[in-house]
Amino acid sequence: MAETQQAEPAAKVDQKWRAAIEHAADCLACRTPGDVCETGETLLTAYTEATQEARSAGGAA
Repeated sequence: MAETQQAEPAAKVDQKWRAAIEHAADCLACRTPGDVCETGETLLTAYTEATQEARSAGGAA
C-alpha cells in the first residue's frame, strides 16, 4: 500500500512534466528565447507544484 501512495505523486509529477514538454515541443513561443507563453508558464507551474507536493509527501520525485 505504501508503494501505491508513493507512486501516485510520482505519476502526477510525470503527467505534469509530459504535458509541459509536449506543449513546449509544439509551441513556437516556448521555443523562442525571451518569448512568453502563458500556457507554457501555467504547465510549468503545475509541474513545479506537483514536484513540491511529491517531495513533501515523501515521494521520490
